[in-house]
Amino acid sequence: MKLKLLAAAAISVLALGANATTVDWGVHGDLEVAAILDDPGVIDDIINFSIPGTSNLTSTTVANNLMTVLNIDSGMVSLFDSSSTLLGSYSFDGTTGSTWHTITNLSPGDYYYEITGMATGSSGGFYSISSTISPVPEPETYALLLAGLGVVGSLYRRRKVS
Repeated sequence: MKLKLLAAAAISVLALGANATTVDWGVHGDLEVAAILDDPGVIDDIINFSIPGTSNLTSTTVANNLMTVLNIDSGMVSLFDSSSTLLGSYSFDGTTGSTWHTITNLSPGDYYYEITGMATGSSGGFYSISSTISPVPEPETYALLLAGLGVVGSLYRRRKVS
């Protein structure tokens, strides 16, 4: 009888820590947002996405804490590529909504955010993550810009001499 109670208690504890939400954004648009409500316990959420071209990726995450009802402790966002190589990470809490983090020159391919932490509120924890991408100009773009500036400069110089 004691063994059955012990087994039931162990299963209850394991079930409490089973907070895993998976979100698939598909091809990352200019702006992607996810808002996730996790039950009390350990948080280990995944957000999958792909980037179509060389891009800079900027994200911000905030725990939307509500006194003792919703709360997240030790929130962490990590960015991985498809081979599970860590590219960068940052922590978040209820005050980080205006703190953004950028990773530059990401190659086209598949990526994912892993969001971890502890939902300690009586109803768990709630957070939101916003992510934007901006294309990185190709070297040809810079060459064209410099050529254009050269032409404008030579035209200005000719007018000044006349």
